[in-house]
Amino acid sequence: MAAPLFPLPAKPAIASSMPDADPISAAIQSRLTALQAGGRLSAWSLIVSFLGDAIGPRGGVVSAGAVQAMMARLGIGHGAVRTAISRLAADGWIERSREGRNSFYQLSGDVGETVLIAERRIYAVSSLLPSGAPRSLIIADAAFSDASMHALQEIGALLLSPQLALCFLGVSDLPAQLRPPGVTLDRQPSLVPGAAMLRQMADARQSAEIAELSAAYRPLHTALDSGAAPTPEEAMALRCLMIHEWRRLALKLLAIPADLLPPGDPEPAARALIAAIYARLLPASEAWLDAHAATPSGPLPPPDARLGARFGG
Repeated sequence: MAAPLFPLPAKPAIASSMPDADPISAAIQSRLTALQAGGRLSAWSLIVSFLGDAIGPRGGVVSAGAVQAMMARLGIGHGAVRTAISRLAADGWIERSREGRNSFYQLSGDVGETVLIAERRIYAVSSLLPSGAPRSLIIADAAFSDASMHALQEIGALLLSPQLALCFLGVSDLPAQLRPPGVTLDRQPSLVPGAAMLRQMADARQSAEIAELSAAYRPLHTALDSGAAPTPEEAMALRCLMIHEWRRLALKLLAIPADLLPPGDPEPAARALIAAIYARLLPASEAWLDAHAATPSGPLPPPDARLGARFGG
């Protein structure tokens, strides 16, 4: 699905150097501007982020008005939201229902398992496998198809060349069709990646984009540490934006054994930063949901255990 762009709210830019600048409003405007400039201010993706992150742990069903209100704060107009909802429903991502004159949305049951798998990666304490975890170096012969190499990549292998893959599983754990003739290294913590492999690992771990995201959110963390208190609406908007940006990277991230972590890999520190900001935004953002979101039978139920377990609680 293409990611359409939408105009930002008509408000003046806030210069971060101004002593009286509101750091919370500045953070929201800065991230909206960056997302629009990068072509990632997408209504359908923001809606999925909001439903999965904020509504999933609170029963999963939410009033259309709450979705519209939060998307409006993020610069997405009502017409764009309606179009995105229609496309998400047509693609099987969300289900719509009505109660009288009110509409309600929820992520489709057909994508429920996909969402839970994604959550385990987005909100994990770490993306690293234990040091010394199994790894297999697979040298494929000519009979090993491109489709098989792609299948290796789908289960978390690092493709070093068209016939060479480093897979972070023991060879006995690979599906039978992915056990080609070749050299395998099982439980070899002494395997030392060379410079070329380290560069490929850095790319597969989204290192440049994660470092950029971390730099973008570090001032917000500093502001929150210094006592800046977002309103409930601001907290929910920032939480939605941050998870929207983090989700895109976390779901593409290559999980590797800790002993193979490239020097200077920014992901562990960035994940800790995202977790710390998330914890700070949680109380106020949940208060916004309490005040503005509803189900067909009334207020949202309290959050379930999934919310408290995110990023290790």
